[in-house]
Amino acid sequence: MGDTIIYAMMGSALGLNFAIGSVAGVLAGAFLGSMVKGHFRWEACEDPRELRRQIVGAAIMGVGAILPLAVLSAKASPPLVFLPILAL
Repeated sequence: MGDTIIYAMMGSALGLNFAIGSVAGVLAGAFLGSMVKGHFRWEACEDPRELRRQIVGAAIMGVGAILPLAVLSAKASPPLVFLPILAL
């Protein structure tokens, strides 16, 4: 997944590999399979409270993803502990 995101950001600067192709293949296959079966549908939040809960949950997951990086950088140099958190 990470290679696919980097490829999407850098475009042709990187070559394609199996990881990028497999992510694209899974997404395309899931989309085509749902279209063929007639199960494809768009979903949206029905009320603002649900949207707020989802946004707060996403922010908490983002902080949780950044905290291990802060711990690793604290081992390298203590002043950089809060640098990843400040990037939010």
